[in-house]
Amino acid sequence: MNAKELDFEPVTEEDCPQIVHYLHLSGIEESNHNIVNLFQWRRQYPLWKLVADDYMLLLGIHKGILFMYMPLCLPEYFNIAILKGKEIFTQSKVPFELSCYTKEGVAKVLDMLPDTQFVKERDAFNYVYEAEKLRTYSGKKLQKRRNHINAFMKEYEGRYQYDVIDASNLQEVKTFLQHWKEDENQDEYFKFEKQGAMDILGCYGMLPWEGGLIRIDGEIRAFVIGSMTSDRMVQINIEKADDRFRGLYQVVEKEFLNRHFLSATLVNREDDMGNEFLRAAKMALAPMYFIEKYRLREQNETLQSIGYR
Repeated sequence: MNAKELDFEPVTEEDCPQIVHYLHLSGIEESNHNIVNLFQWRRQYPLWKLVADDYMLLLGIHKGILFMYMPLCLPEYFNIAILKGKEIFTQSKVPFELSCYTKEGVAKVLDMLPDTQFVKERDAFNYVYEAEKLRTYSGKKLQKRRNHINAFMKEYEGRYQYDVIDASNLQEVKTFLQHWKEDENQDEYFKFEKQGAMDILGCYGMLPWEGGLIRIDGEIRAFVIGSMTSDRMVQINIEKADDRFRGLYQVVEKEFLNRHFLSATLVNREDDMGNEFLRAAKMALAPMYFIEKYRLREQNETLQSIGYR
């Protein structure tokens, strides 16, 4: 059974404005419900849509399992959209699988379908920070990170510059990404993540992202791309840096947040994918809170954690 047989249509770049509209209606702040994230991971998680008058349903595939994202709609249409999704899955004899659901979304589903099973996906929790803290790195908790920035400034002040990513430097950024960590062993996930980042650069002008880069002695050594997930939250979708330069990751993100999306009061730095190094780095930035994420499946179907997504 494939998505087309469930009356869903493949998502293309032309669907971006419509999806953005429904994402805005939903007000969801979970990182997978972000237009740049959705397009970044389309190769690994193919994406389909079903549009009704009052909601949009998005369908993905993870490890061969069809699943439905949270409905994109105003709160009053959430239940109707869930029941429509269940009806389609049931008629097609496909297990009703839901993924990337927040704690609040789970509660709504269980109110309607109390026998639904669910599992918490700790590796997929989103890390949310106070934007002003990451713009200034103020406070005792960020002293160690501030030390990295100070070390960078001491070594490279006058030798580095920040530029906005635009058509004039886009190819340079792609070249930097192409060679980024190319000598390291790359697992399948790493390759998908890198290709997804390249795809987002290729969608310049089509998706609502903004980006910036750092040059040291004229050469690009880091870049970051972000987008708004809600009216108050900016999401860091992609950040790549040459980690031979101490403090570069902190500097490029700090510069970015001080020049883009200045109305944002929160920063979503997505998840850690269960990577111990990433988890330690994200925890070191003292998150305000986590956005918990869950998978759900109808009763009588085996449900276990299957990892990221």
